[in-house]
Amino acid sequence: MLKVLLVEDEDNVRELYYKYLRLKNYNVETAIDGADALAKVVFFKPDVIVLDIIMPKLNGIELLKILKKDKELKNIPVLMLSGVSEINRIKECLELGALGYVIKGSSPEEMVTKIKHLIDLKKQSAA
Repeated sequence: MLKVLLVEDEDNVRELYYKYLRLKNYNVETAIDGADALAKVVFFKPDVIVLDIIMPKLNGIELLKILKKDKELKNIPVLMLSGVSEINRIKECLELGALGYVIKGSSPEEMVTKIKHLIDLKKQSAA
């Protein structure tokens, strides 16, 4: 079962994606901000991280920078979760190593499709 770390500070958004990912048979751990995610990523060892950009304590861009500098965490594919108005931030995240993004409010199925794509990319690069 593939493991997804879902990092989102908005309860309703986090709950929606959590429930849908569980329905699709993903093992899902949630974090409410970047600091919470940083504490959980080492122990949970996710196959993919879905990471909100704007969060308290440690935002998504700061966490992405930390992940990509860590030799044990840098190869975990990251899918950014963003509001439509954050296009410049999305570009910045892609330049920092995120492999894609989902706009908040998109259908949960779009997120699943992008997660599958990231897993496929990871398998191809490992081969």
